[in-house]
Amino acid sequence: MTTPPQPPLRSGFLAFHGNRAEDLVEVMANWVRRHPVGPLQEDVILVQSNGMAEWVKMEMARISGVCAATRVELPARFLWRTYRQVLGRDAVAAESPLDKIPMVWRLMQLLPGLLGQAVFAPVAGFLRADEPDRLLQLANQLADLFDQYQNYRPDWLEAWAGGQDQLFVVAGGVQALPPEQQWQAALWRALLQGLSPAQQQGIRPRLHQRVLARLASAQPPAEALAPRVIAFGMSQVAWTTLELLAALAPHSQVVLAIPNPCRFYWGDIMDGRELLHSLRRRQALRPGRDLATLALEDMHTEANPLLAAWGRQGRDFIRQLDVFDDAQASRQRFGLERIDLFDETEETAHTPLLKQVQNRIRDLAPLPGPEARSAAAPVPDSDRSMVFHLAHSPVRELEILHDQLLQLLAQASSGPGAPAALNPRDVIVMVPDIEPMAPAIRAVFGQYKPTDPRFIPFDIADMGAKSNSPLIAALQWLLRLPQQRCRMSELLELLEVAAVAACFGIEPASLPKLTRWMAGAGIRWGLNQGHRTDLGLQACGDQNSAWFGLQRMLLGYASGADEVDLRAAGLVAIEPYVEVGGLEAELAGALAHLLQALANWVLAAATPAAPAVWAARGRALLSGLFKAESQADKQALQALEDALATWQLACEQASFSQDLSLEVARSAWLDALELPGLNQRFKAGGVTFCTLMPMRAIPFEVVCLLGMNDGDYPRRSQRADFDLMGLPGMARPGDRSRREDDRQLMLEALLSARRLLYLSWCGRSVRDNSLQAPSVLVSQLMDYLSAGWGPALVEQRTTHHPLQAFSRRYFELGTPLITYAREWRAAHQQPAVPTAEALARHPPLPPFVPDPGVPLTLAQLSHFLRQPVKVFFRQRLRVVFDEPAAGVDDDECFEVDRLHDYGLVRELLAKATAQPGQDARQARVTRALSRVRLAGQLPMAGLGDNKQQALQALVHTMLQAWHAAQDRFGLAAQRVLIRLQVDGVLLQDWVDHLLQVKPSAQALQPADLPLATHAWLELEPGRLLTDTKKPLARPEKLLAHWVRSLAIAASGRLAQGVVVGRDGVLEISPMGQDQAQTTLSMLLRVWLDGMQAPLPVPPKTALAWVAGKDAAGQYQGSPDSPQQIADVAEACLARVFPDFEALCADGRFVTLAEQVYAPLLAWAKQHVSAYRHAGEPAPDTADDLGDA
Repeated sequence: MTTPPQPPLRSGFLAFHGNRAEDLVEVMANWVRRHPVGPLQEDVILVQSNGMAEWVKMEMARISGVCAATRVELPARFLWRTYRQVLGRDAVAAESPLDKIPMVWRLMQLLPGLLGQAVFAPVAGFLRADEPDRLLQLANQLADLFDQYQNYRPDWLEAWAGGQDQLFVVAGGVQALPPEQQWQAALWRALLQGLSPAQQQGIRPRLHQRVLARLASAQPPAEALAPRVIAFGMSQVAWTTLELLAALAPHSQVVLAIPNPCRFYWGDIMDGRELLHSLRRRQALRPGRDLATLALEDMHTEANPLLAAWGRQGRDFIRQLDVFDDAQASRQRFGLERIDLFDETEETAHTPLLKQVQNRIRDLAPLPGPEARSAAAPVPDSDRSMVFHLAHSPVRELEILHDQLLQLLAQASSGPGAPAALNPRDVIVMVPDIEPMAPAIRAVFGQYKPTDPRFIPFDIADMGAKSNSPLIAALQWLLRLPQQRCRMSELLELLEVAAVAACFGIEPASLPKLTRWMAGAGIRWGLNQGHRTDLGLQACGDQNSAWFGLQRMLLGYASGADEVDLRAAGLVAIEPYVEVGGLEAELAGALAHLLQALANWVLAAATPAAPAVWAARGRALLSGLFKAESQADKQALQALEDALATWQLACEQASFSQDLSLEVARSAWLDALELPGLNQRFKAGGVTFCTLMPMRAIPFEVVCLLGMNDGDYPRRSQRADFDLMGLPGMARPGDRSRREDDRQLMLEALLSARRLLYLSWCGRSVRDNSLQAPSVLVSQLMDYLSAGWGPALVEQRTTHHPLQAFSRRYFELGTPLITYAREWRAAHQQPAVPTAEALARHPPLPPFVPDPGVPLTLAQLSHFLRQPVKVFFRQRLRVVFDEPAAGVDDDECFEVDRLHDYGLVRELLAKATAQPGQDARQARVTRALSRVRLAGQLPMAGLGDNKQQALQALVHTMLQAWHAAQDRFGLAAQRVLIRLQVDGVLLQDWVDHLLQVKPSAQALQPADLPLATHAWLELEPGRLLTDTKKPLARPEKLLAHWVRSLAIAASGRLAQGVVVGRDGVLEISPMGQDQAQTTLSMLLRVWLDGMQAPLPVPPKTALAWVAGKDAAGQYQGSPDSPQQIADVAEACLARVFPDFEALCADGRFVTLAEQVYAPLLAWAKQHVSAYRHAGEPAPDTADDLGDA
């Protein structure tokens, strides 16, 4: 049995209106199923956004079981395809010669030759010779403007083409083009003159008229047209699109599914109604009054205020549609009883507030009077269908939203009549701009693993290719490389891009080692000397460039760890970096290939070239620096290739072949990458985050609007100064406006929410907690609710959240605030005083018992005295307070910082004293300093010379003092064993490098002190003396020397000490054995106490206390000494003793300061003498890093 053939579709124009998208899509799906197109034919569905496209396809598949034989596309693409079908493919090119991108390059070619004319004087001043990309910016703005004129003002363009510099207004009047704007008409004529006669007939305004005439004639179209065209969910359509759809109606079935918020005629409730002249009104007047006769200032008494405030764009579109839509004729032609699909559900006492607001918009209902409001059933407190949340920052908005969504998703359906439980896909979150919010969204919603019950799946739509792809971000950096410094951190970020690392064979696990090598080799900024010269910084030479560091790596690999004087061998004058070696040396080879590729690109990009040459360079750049292994990277590379092809084709169409600079080529390439499409990810299974965009009125159970701040929404419109559509009196119905679009978006968001409308903004200042105003649209909504249901209702549904997510307010009994951050709950539930149960679960630290098999050393005791709390955390608790890792240094060395300077001096002294011989020591210092300079560790040029000379002089002075001290003493003596046991603590260590004291030296010792028989010498790279007229030793620098002197004296030896520092020499005389043993025993007991609990005795603060100085200022900082580093800056001290009051709370600080540091000061006063080096001036008062 054969299936009878389907009758052909009945052509005509049919428009369905409804206030619920679900009803519209169901009617459309049923209509398509009942009236199918023929075999091998397809329905064409026009939508205005990718979100609507995906939703329509999913809903049609849900209703009909499958969505097939359907083409979903944007109106602009459909229009051009239809033009070619009507007139023939040979008569219409694949693209308009004056589409935006080709027009940009036609303008680029025309403008330089036109700007010298007097009529173009108003725009000529915009261009500057030193900014070549300004011409492209101007061409882009003008192309946007003329593209807008082609859509919304084709009559202007036709008049200009005919030599009439006129503007037509909507009422039929004509105005002369202002003299300062006449250059626009001249430029349009110049554009047309650059086209062939066939191309002139192919521009959109003329082509549109030709198509309309052909469709209205008896001549059939050149090709078969789409049997059915459905325009779905559009709240605004350009007039040219409506004209074409109406013209197609005699040939195809044209169906429009129109979202209309109101079932009554509402075209007269706002300003601009005088511009709409259609005599036909599809919808009936609301019973009671013709609003066309009512003054606008009285409209709030007869119409819905929200619809009047937000619905202008939708009103203009529906009134324009009335010109073409004859509802009565449509019913008769298609045999329909009803073509309006408005939800007519009546309200009950249980109708949610959100639904009540939507119904009042549907019914065009004004605000009720006091009597009607008092008679209405109150909204129950449990109704939370519309809520407002005030936060302090965008991150807090997201944290609050996450908790609120967790609560919503946890609510199960409570009966057959209750709504079904929510799924994450039922939630949409819209913000004014998604790109700056995306990192915070990932940080808040992406912090939980899928196994965590707090995990909410989410997806971010509307992310631009530039911001969503690391590969494209890397390309942007490469395209700016010839004009930027190429810092080391930027090179590392480039290597972190998977496609770049894969191209050069660098594994992610190898990046930390390569980073250490690059930093150790002295790479700071710049590719090489040539790159710096191009930046105008040729004086910087090659030192600390990437090529400099690479040479050091390769030379170090070739020479090995042995010291080789490369200059003596006639090789390059740089110092090898010997850390590179073994099988891992291939990393240096990979870096060499990368730097060579970058250098080649910089060299090529420096020369202006034609677009075709730039396209070839771009393709070479992509193939030479990227290797896509993931699907996302492959798509990004393909998008970049397509953008190059689009740009090159546009230039060919415009016959543009002039040489362009890198700045212009870069902008052109990246601008072509930003073309919109329908292939973005949307509603992929989780919570959808997206930008507030026009015509995205997809119904969701929960609609959340975040970032509704005053000034951020409605977004500001940025019209060009020369946009003639913005002149007074030039507005027409249907004109696009960013602010009106945003009002329409607010209305659509309100109407598309089914269960909850959630609004959030930064309502409190993060600085002073002051109130911040929301968007004017949110204020209008809150005012509307207050006027219609009472201020108390709005107040009950508005939540003010605290500044921090861990605020105690979230955990107080009876609080309306909710949080699922159980980590903070556990912290707040911890009692101030541990209970017995808590102590049982977490017993206190057991008493410390010294291990007799592990004696304490002198170095350990000295370290403890310098940092007692840090030693406790590390040895007893195994807790290490690591300092934050220093970032990569990107700047050249203008001066050597104190820590680096200390390290350099220590290294030079170590090399000098490694072998005997005074003359050889000076030669070693000179050679070591030269290697330091060649390694790039000193400043460049003259600054480096000065620093090298200063270091040479400093080390020479210190070595002279060292040699003088050595000459005073005799041969080396045997090392001394130190052994002392106190309260179970065993101090045991060896004191090496003792010398015998010559009799001549004994004669110089003070008569009131015992004669020393031994001596010890030490070189200290830091400063030792105070900034006083009489040189004195800095007490905090004496701790290690004090412990050493005590230990030697306690062993029975009489040893004299000599410490040579950078600013002077300390002479330390011996002390008595009994006193030394007593003091050392006290220090061992203090050490034992310090292993039981943290001791509140930081050395500098304790010394200040004992000396009667400002101990509190030393501990927590003083405004009188901003350069002084406070002791509390150390993390472990801040953890236990956050301020000076806490340090002194139990009285131990005073006791320990007197017990430990009073003897130190007394010893220093009696046994330590100091003198400066010959010719050494008094040092400055700034503290140094000698303890580093």
